[in-house]
Amino acid sequence: MDRIQDLVELKYFSAISKELNLSNLSEITDAAVITNKSKDITGILFFDYGYFGQILEGHRADVEATFERIQKDKRHQNIQLLGVSNIKQRRFPNWSMKLFNAEEFSHQFPQFSEIMEDLNHVDIETYQMIKKIWTRI
Repeated sequence: MDRIQDLVELKYFSAISKELNLSNLSEITDAAVITNKSKDITGILFFDYGYFGQILEGHRADVEATFERIQKDKRHQNIQLLGVSNIKQRRFPNWSMKLFNAEEFSHQFPQFSEIMEDLNHVDIETYQMIKKIWTRI
């Protein structure tokens, strides 16, 4: 049972670095699932167009420790913390970590599909659009 006063949601956005090999992205996600389950962290990870957007949910100390590890991960660059909010309940209680690309994200969250359809290449507009989406979730 979640201790409501301690439950938070953390959102961040980052660009991938040259350290990330796309072929091992599923291995990274699998490892995150195991780690997050052990820490009772839930959330989603968006990856596409060279960017990550993630929402982590859980107890404040565990979420903050996870974010500290992410900040030290050389596969991320230009990490931007978009916010940490106290929450009363989890939005993604069944996903210790769910990975989405742009198409899957649009299907799961149809309210953002029109914006996602506008994404067609990596540039500053794409970056700003993804960041805009991520702040609205």
